Amino acid sequence: MNLKEIRNTEYSKCVDLLAKLLDLDDNTKEKIHRCFQLMGIKNFFINLELVDLPLETCEKLKSIKSVIEMFDEEGGQA
Repeated sequence: MNLKEIRNTEYSKCVDLLAKLLDLDDNTKEKIHRCFQLMGIKNFFINLELVDLPLETCEKLKSIKSVIEMFDEEGGQA
């Protein structure tokens, strides 16, 4: 597997987890996957407001972003 294939596999896993957590429809799931491919996960969350997603989904993703940032600031410590 090359780097692009590995990255795409990891993006798919992340999107699948988000879909389960947030009960995403297939269209939204595909949009998020395309965004991951185009900008990466970190930039996706940084630029979340620019992504064309339903308002409810954006609000849920902002909550997830806050949790990620909290762990990032604490160096992964709970």
